[in-house]
Amino acid sequence: MSRVPAGSQAERKGVVDPKGLSLVSRMEFVARTAVEGLLSGLHPSPYFGSSVEYADHRPYTPSDEIRSIDWKLLARTDKYYVKLYEEQTNTRITVILDTSRSMAFSGSDGITKLDYGRFLAASICYLALRQNDATGLATFDNAVRSYIPPRSVANHFRHVLSSLEAVTPGEDTRVSNVLKELAGRIPKRGIVVLISDLLDDPESIASGLSLLKHLRHDLVVFHVVDPSERSFPWEKLTRFHDIEGEGRIVANPRTIRAAYQDRFEKFLATLRSTCLERAIGYELALTDQPYDEMLSNYLARRSRLTG
Repeated sequence: MSRVPAGSQAERKGVVDPKGLSLVSRMEFVARTAVEGLLSGLHPSPYFGSSVEYADHRPYTPSDEIRSIDWKLLARTDKYYVKLYEEQTNTRITVILDTSRSMAFSGSDGITKLDYGRFLAASICYLALRQNDATGLATFDNAVRSYIPPRSVANHFRHVLSSLEAVTPGEDTRVSNVLKELAGRIPKRGIVVLISDLLDDPESIASGLSLLKHLRHDLVVFHVVDPSERSFPWEKLTRFHDIEGEGRIVANPRTIRAAYQDRFEKFLATLRSTCLERAIGYELALTDQPYDEMLSNYLARRSRLTG
């Protein structure tokens, strides 16, 4: 599996080497390290809440307070139950992770876009739960492959990590179709975080994002890019192929580098403009950037969304 990006808090602090851990343990380690380190340098979060909401029942025991008895349920069942509560969250956050074939790409750093995305997703979910927000997770390629509704109960983070561990590169990307499907499944207004390389038609992407925006969700897009996709560092005659298609080309990188870089920068600019025109947060997430930097950007973005 891929390593933690250079310059991450784990490497800078010289703490436990996450390479020797299972994928779930590594994701949890990196998420906790990045988030706790980030939060330790901040003032107390304005997002922490203290109200509660009803969650479930359990049988009454003599040690329970009488006021916790559900009297309506007693009348219906002739049995004593107490209400269980979970902390009322400030908002609901759904992280949507692209697991399409193109996310399997990695450059000289060695970490794939998919692995970077899953570690970033784990960090955002952990951050959300640390701030008493409900968090959910969806994964997709050309369709939704898994969906965990937002919750903030105990052990939910482990459920999210297990889902992230299970993802493998899938089919080609269909961002618009997926966002439209999820628009009907995300039950309440909240924050939607899309983590993707966005290798799809920009107009289709804009259509899907616009629908979620119309439903009054706040959106943040982390555009995952390998640095080599921008720098195009190859020098020798190279065979290139479309990772989500059948196209093949043999070319001298030196002769096509300038044209390629021009088109790629225009691609980035188009997607950034697509987001900003719709008041959607856009963060370029290069796979050599530490997760704590990405989380800091996310927190700043969220502060603007909710403040």
